[in-house]
Amino acid sequence: EVSKILAYCNEHKIGVVTQGGNSGTAGGAIAQQSEVILSLRDMNKVRDLDVISGVVVAESGCVLAELDAHVRESGYIVPVDLGAKKRCMIGGNVSTNAGGLRYLRYGTLHGNVLGLEVVLADGRILDALFSLKKDSSGYDVKQLFIGAEGTLGVVTAVSIALAPKPRSSQIAVLGLSDFSKIQKAFVLARQNLGEIISAFEFWERRCNELVVQYEKNPSPLADPHEFFVMIETRGSFERHDVEKMDAYLEVLAAEGLVEETKVFRDSDEMERTWLFRSQMAEAHAKSGCMHVYDFSLPSRYQHDLLVAVKTHLTDAGLYGVADAPVRDVTIFGHIGDDNIHLQVVADEYGGVVEEVMEPWVYEWVGGHGGSVAAEHGLGMHKGKFLKYSKSPVVIDTMKSIKQMLDPNGIMNPGKHVERA
Repeated sequence: EVSKILAYCNEHKIGVVTQGGNSGTAGGAIAQQSEVILSLRDMNKVRDLDVISGVVVAESGCVLAELDAHVRESGYIVPVDLGAKKRCMIGGNVSTNAGGLRYLRYGTLHGNVLGLEVVLADGRILDALFSLKKDSSGYDVKQLFIGAEGTLGVVTAVSIALAPKPRSSQIAVLGLSDFSKIQKAFVLARQNLGEIISAFEFWERRCNELVVQYEKNPSPLADPHEFFVMIETRGSFERHDVEKMDAYLEVLAAEGLVEETKVFRDSDEMERTWLFRSQMAEAHAKSGCMHVYDFSLPSRYQHDLLVAVKTHLTDAGLYGVADAPVRDVTIFGHIGDDNIHLQVVADEYGGVVEEVMEPWVYEWVGGHGGSVAAEHGLGMHKGKFLKYSKSPVVIDTMKSIKQMLDPNGIMNPGKHVERA
């Protein structure tokens, strides 16, 4: 059916926008004019689960949380975990190259996706739905469609290498006084926790206050701190993992890096702690009009970004003075994979705040070796800023691939690299 729809639309030059769970934040699944909206919700079957090799083949409309629950029954987990997992779908995850909460442990979808089934713009079906973990027979064509956001074709099925379901899990929350201590704690975590570390999240004091205020969720620590860190480990032998965490926390204390620590090993307590972390975006949105930026940035520059944004907005008279339109400027993110979320909460959307922030903030990030889109994609909003983190030759190559696979420009028109 998808093949027939695309063949017809290509012949008549009708734009097509593919939709899944509609949980994206960059506008990639929003129709702009008179495009056909192609929903993959009904393509939600698990075609195969190989419990020996740990590979699942699933259609694009499978909801991530439901797919994960399915493979857990056989002792596996899907190696991507997102805050929107009860809504987002695996096809959309692949099409945006979603990163998520445990990227540090399980890596990118570019590495975990073994094969794809894709319907091309002219209706041809690209059957690259392989389940092999090693294959050097020619170009790895599937990689073109991971992160392409539906601009090159429609991903209809995915083959993914699964990870073993952990038998042991624990979370430690740390209170720290400055950002440099977070960086030191991260280095020590890699050295002391090694193979069991699965997440290393951080947020600042104001993020903590907003969740407590707007989500009515108590802070995981008793005292206020300038910065908070949440470390999760996942392993197969509880006693071994507990000993490693306890030893790591002793090292932090000996180095004078932490003001307060608390360890959670009860499943309900760990779930509440993850909930607190996942509610940060919602809390910011409830506090005002949130302008959110999703960057990859070397960790040594992440706090510098916060300082630079506050200074830039203050110099423009938009922050830090009476009746200023900007209420809060905050950061939180996944320090283990250099992904940082910047929030500028204002009295209204767009307007002078957006004019002052853009393109300045994208230029600043690009100038410090960062990417303008870490895990949310380009969509309709960020393509025009691609030049700040990709060279002209890279952008031209992307456009050449787009022209080759979609010469009539029907696939998700006017978005992604077309805006670059």
